[in-house]
Amino acid sequence: DSGWDDESFVTNDLVCVAVVGIEDPVRDEVPDSIERVQNAGVTVRMVTGDNVKTATAIATKCGILTAGAGPSQVMTGREFSQRIRDPESGVVKQELVDAIWPRLRVLARSSPEDKHLLVKGIMQSKLTKHREVVAVTGDGTNDGPALSSADVGFAMGIAGTD
Repeated sequence: DSGWDDESFVTNDLVCVAVVGIEDPVRDEVPDSIERVQNAGVTVRMVTGDNVKTATAIATKCGILTAGAGPSQVMTGREFSQRIRDPESGVVKQELVDAIWPRLRVLARSSPEDKHLLVKGIMQSKLTKHREVVAVTGDGTNDGPALSSADVGFAMGIAGTD
C-alpha cells in the first residue's frame, strides 16, 4: 500500500517545483486600432468576465484606460447592477445609468445581463443631443442579448479574433 488514500501522507512534505504564469498578450495592432477609433470620436468600453485587476491591466495595455484612471471608470458588473437600480424597488432607473455610463470604460466580472443593461442604458439615454449609437462585439451565445439590442452587433469567432 503506497498511502495515496491517506490525505495527510499526500499533502505533507511537499516541495514546489515550479510556478507557471500564462498571459494572453494583447495583439500588436490593438492599441493603434483603439487609438484610431478614439481619435474618430468613438468611445471604447470593455465589458468582460475577467476580474478587475486583469481587466484594468488589459484595458491599459490597449489604451482604453490611461494612467490615473479614476474609480468611476472601472467597476464590477455587480457594482454596476446595484448602482443602476432603485434601492427600494430594485428597478433599473435611467437617471442612475446616466450617472455612470459617460465615464465608465471597463466593466469587469460582468454577466450577460450587465452587458445588456449597459447597452440599453446608453441607447436610451437623453444626456447627449443625439442618441448614442452603440456597437457591440461578442464571442459567445451569452452575448446574444447585447448583440441583438445594439445598433451594430459584431459576432466573432470562438477565439474572439476571427
